[in-house]
Amino acid sequence: MGFRSRVLSTMVTLFVASLSLLPRRVLRLISELSNGKSWSNTAHEACCSHLPQYHTIRNVLYMARTEFIKLSETPDWEFMRENQEKISFLYGIDDHWGPLQMFEEVSRQASGIALSIEREGHTHGFCCTEAGSIWVARHVASLIKNKIAR
Repeated sequence: MGFRSRVLSTMVTLFVASLSLLPRRVLRLISELSNGKSWSNTAHEACCSHLPQYHTIRNVLYMARTEFIKLSETPDWEFMRENQEKISFLYGIDDHWGPLQMFEEVSRQASGIALSIEREGHTHGFCCTEAGSIWVARHVASLIKNKIAR
């Protein structure tokens, strides 16, 4: 299974990296068609300039694969309880990476951790829209302010 996974990852990486040979306007069209027009101009530009690079897509695929492995493991509740004043989680109602069941589990296992649910309609890809980026930046700033105020 590991060998097939590496071969598939290499093939996908080479295909995506080959897209960098296309003119920028074609890459922009592909980004808009696959990611949606709701993405900010900055997000589309980052997608067109950084994603079709071999090492970038390779790192993205590696991160995704290892995150799925880590997310299937039982969290280290002892560590989380010991560090609950330093940890915050933000869940989204559409987020399959951190489903709301985990919100409930964390609140039971480590009740001192700051937990929030985003309910204003920003998706998991919040950083791809200006409104989502601003909302999350304000949320994080308020968490930091609250931690400093204590």
